[in-house]
Amino acid sequence: MKKISIILVNWNSGTQLHECIHSINNSAKKTNFQINEIIVVDNASSDNSIDFLNTEQENLKIIKNKKNLGFGKACNQGAENSKSDFILFLNPDMLIFEDTFSNLFNYIDKYDTPEVGVYGTQLVDENNNIQRNCARLPSIGSFINRSLGLNKLSPRLFPSYTMEDWDHNDTREVDQVMGAFFMIKRELFEELNGFDERFFVYYEELDLSKRVKDAGYKTMFVAEAKAYHKGGGTSEQVKAKRLFYNTRSRLIYAFKNFGIFKGLVLMLFTFLVEPFTRMVFFLLKSNLGEIKEMLKGFGMLYKDSFNIIKIGLKK
Repeated sequence: MKKISIILVNWNSGTQLHECIHSINNSAKKTNFQINEIIVVDNASSDNSIDFLNTEQENLKIIKNKKNLGFGKACNQGAENSKSDFILFLNPDMLIFEDTFSNLFNYIDKYDTPEVGVYGTQLVDENNNIQRNCARLPSIGSFINRSLGLNKLSPRLFPSYTMEDWDHNDTREVDQVMGAFFMIKRELFEELNGFDERFFVYYEELDLSKRVKDAGYKTMFVAEAKAYHKGGGTSEQVKAKRLFYNTRSRLIYAFKNFGIFKGLVLMLFTFLVEPFTRMVFFLLKSNLGEIKEMLKGFGMLYKDSFNIIKIGLKK
């Protein structure tokens, strides 16, 4: 029987965290897998969200950080305190169906090979629409297309690295599955030294997926298993900071994986052109409130520009 450890990083998730764990417990009635432990790493939440948890649950562990250490570092903390052969990193805005894990491990029991290192599942929204959330490893060009919004104008001429052209209805090998449901074999996670903690939040799973592929392992998207993903999560509460951290991590990824020249090219497009293209999209949608948040986010980004280069090029 396959055993898994589930890692949940919590930051002001409110009742979502409790609902997520409740759904995990409901799925545990199936018999072809065992949930060894559920580890909640709380990044200094201020909403008392961990107070909703049943501390008497035998396989539930809670790690409380005194400050927000970032998503990647908190994931690594949880993994260090786990024991199973499979580690699942799960977002608190996820709900697990009763057959999510049983269907996933039915597939693994039949088709798993040593070359497969990561598994993901089909994610659906409240209307049961499939979210197209797998991705190809990005090029500097696809980053620029997405940065400038060109992929929205013409996905065919200016493709993004996200696989929006595929309906996600079949099982296949992909470069990256979404970090909201990211299951990796422990041996591989330890071999690759876990998540790169220079990514405070966002792009850490893309960076890890690249290292998985570079090491010769595969990532499998399993359409036979599905789970519910709300999306947005607590980042909806802090839109300026979400923009800052997302764009910051994109640039750090570029400097780390493409080098200083391509990193600087992307930074120039991001700093000098992207704010104006974003503003045009907001104006077309008559969404003036978003412009204020966007300007705040880019202001934070400009102030951190030298630090971004330094972190991205760090060996």
